[in-house]
Amino acid sequence: MLASRVRLCFSAILIIAALVGCSGERGSTESLGTAEQQHKAAELLYKQNCKVCHAQGINGAPIVGNKKMWADRLPQGVDVLVKHAVEGYGLMPAKGGKDHLTEAEIRQIVEYYVAMAN
Repeated sequence: MLASRVRLCFSAILIIAALVGCSGERGSTESLGTAEQQHKAAELLYKQNCKVCHAQGINGAPIVGNKKMWADRLPQGVDVLVKHAVEGYGLMPAKGGKDHLTEAEIRQIVEYYVAMAN
């Protein structure tokens, strides 16, 4: 009887551990450590939120990876670029119209843009 209770408890613990390990994430990347992981996380945020305009240059949005389009922007520095993205700039609305994005996520995206332009 005791052995079956121990097995039952052990099975329950394994199931709970498996469920916790498989829990969904909202897309936050704060726990990622390596530069490669952070780059991939930023790329995913870009694809999910910014690609529509920044892949095609809609309304003058600088295309990711286009060094010529980023040449005048890069010297402004990441902080200014983040401020523009958060507050809106030119035809781009604040946060690119993606109000759910945090400033930290926007910073990740901007840093991704800068890395792709270098």
